[in-house]
Order: sequence, then C-alpha cells, then structure tokens
Amino acid sequence: MRDKQMLNVGKVSKLSVIDVLPFGYTLSGISQNAYGEQEHRVFLPSSDCDQSLSAGSEIHAFVYYAQDGSLQASLKKMPIQVGEFALLTCTGVTDFGAFFDWGLERDLLVPRAMQHKSMDVGLSYVVTLIHDKDNEKLLGCSKLYRFLEETNSELKIGEAVELLIYDESSLGFKAVINNRFQGLLFKSDLYKRISIGDRLPAFIKHIREDGKIDLSLQKLGKTARKDLAEEILEDLAAHGGISTLTDKSPPEEIQAHYNVSKAAYKRALGNLFKQKKISLSKTHIKLID
Repeated sequence: MRDKQMLNVGKVSKLSVIDVLPFGYTLSGISQNAYGEQEHRVFLPSSDCDQSLSAGSEIHAFVYYAQDGSLQASLKKMPIQVGEFALLTCTGVTDFGAFFDWGLERDLLVPRAMQHKSMDVGLSYVVTLIHDKDNEKLLGCSKLYRFLEETNSELKIGEAVELLIYDESSLGFKAVINNRFQGLLFKSDLYKRISIGDRLPAFIKHIREDGKIDLSLQKLGKTARKDLAEEILEDLAAHGGISTLTDKSPPEEIQAHYNVSKAAYKRALGNLFKQKKISLSKTHIKLID
C-alpha cells in the first residue's frame, strides 16, 4: 500500500502524480484537519515543471492557490514558505495593498493592513508568508512583530545564531533570530556596513531583564579573544612570520581579513605582544620564535 502524502498549502509538500495531461499533471495529496484526513487534487502546469513526470511518480512541489481558489503546484524554487521570512521586491502598489515578486505568475499580495509602513515600487522589504485558511489565500505581511517572540527563555549569552536584518531604527538594526525571535544590533557595535535583507551569523550579546535580546556580530569575552589570537598566530606562521596588517591598518582591511572590528584586532595584538609572541612596528607585525 502506498504511503499517504501530506499536503500543506504554502509549503513544499510531497505529492503523487495520478494523471498526465497535455498541459500539465494532476497530483494527489492528503491534508490533516480537525475532522481527520482529506484528499486533495492539485494541478501542476507544464510551465511550472522542468521535468517529465509519469503516473505514480512522487514529487516535492510548492502548493498554492490559483486565481479561482483551486490548488496548484510549482516545482520552482520558492524564496519563501509559510512561517518563513524573506526579502522580496515590490512590483506594484494599489489602494488595498502592495504586490511582490515571489517567482509565480501571480505576485504575492501584502494587504495595506499588513504593512508596517508604506511601500514603494522597486524597493525591497522583508515579509513573512501566512496562510489565511478561512479565505483560502496566501498573503504577505511585513508586520513581523506579530510572528516573532520579543522575549527569550532559551537563548544564552554568547550563543551563535543566524540573523535576517529586517528593519532599521535610530538605535540600530532589527533582526529575525533563528527564524523565531527578534533582536537588535546597535549601530555603535557595528564594524561593517549591513543592509535590510542581509543574512549573517551573529552572537547573543545581552539578554535584558525584560527578556529582550541584544546582538553582536563578533564573539564576546575570553573565548573570542583567544580564538582571534590563535587565528593571527596561524596566519603569521602561514606567511613567513610577518604581516603588514598592523594596529594602524584601516578598519576595512582588518574586517576583510579577519571579519572583526579594528578594536578587537588591536586588543588581540596587545595580548600577543604582552605574551611576547609577536613584535610590533608601524609597518608590520612579526612572529617571535
């Protein structure tokens, strides 16, 4: 007996091909609801399929609503699924909302009530994808605070996390943490330029008394200093024991080489100098045997 395939609208689902048509394929999938299981028919247009399929094949396809409300599928790689966050470009604006390119024939609608600020054609915004089951629609929303946890009871100071930068304030940049929490990167802590939509690794810098999360792009504390110092020594050893990257070098060069701020690099050099592992001059640093 063939395994049942679970269908989730707005996500990539495992489906079965049950019929081959001149202009596409009919797929079958089963969803779970409060009343039990329900079988669905899903149409996969040839234009959304880059391979030849046969009846009985099992595929993974993104399931969405066609204009008439029926279920449709696509084998295109989608930039976003329900519950995820992504940077999308606005293609049109009307009185009732803004439209975004997400790779399908019909653009994604972000209703005006779901916009955190006015949107302009040609600009990009971070949105999340939601499934409006009552109205059988997939919609975008840029009011991300509705879907992110502002306080934390799981993350620890110093823990490595993944960020998606989604907004800028007077204090710094707001970020989605691990696709679940929200936190803040203070501008005073930045050592390189970042932009809305950037995905980058970071660390938990501080968790305030109210549970709100502060972030850092660099490791913190003794472990960070030790790791950077070891990296500097390894780099010197690999390049004949000499480097022209000194504490006088431009911040951009230091960031490009070690991905740290100039202040962090200077601290590491100072510690290595005190430990008599390197010598310093205005033009170079040298490894001491």
